[in-house]
Amino acid sequence: MSMVETCSPLCPFRAFVCTKKALIIRRKSGLAFCAWTGDECIGYKCQFAACAKHALLPDGTCGMVLRLAEKRRSPSIEEEALKLESEYRALRDKLRRLGVDVESLE
Repeated sequence: MSMVETCSPLCPFRAFVCTKKALIIRRKSGLAFCAWTGDECIGYKCQFAACAKHALLPDGTCGMVLRLAEKRRSPSIEEEALKLESEYRALRDKLRRLGVDVESLE
């Protein structure tokens, strides 16, 4: 999947919905057909298009794809260093509360 993918009737998440209930997917040809207009489905551009997972954004992009891309993004070295530093600070504070001399351990 590409980084920014528009919503289509052949949604990989199976979330595309036609509120007119006129969507027919032809398996042999791999086309989405609109029984109401008698033509190929135009996807997110249709006024009756909706997303069952509430992920259809106003510009037609799929919010589910954006969420997956954000999860797959690996953090930078700086972000990892900040996270480790905050964890180290928290551990040091806990050890101080327990009475351990942290400076002698370093």
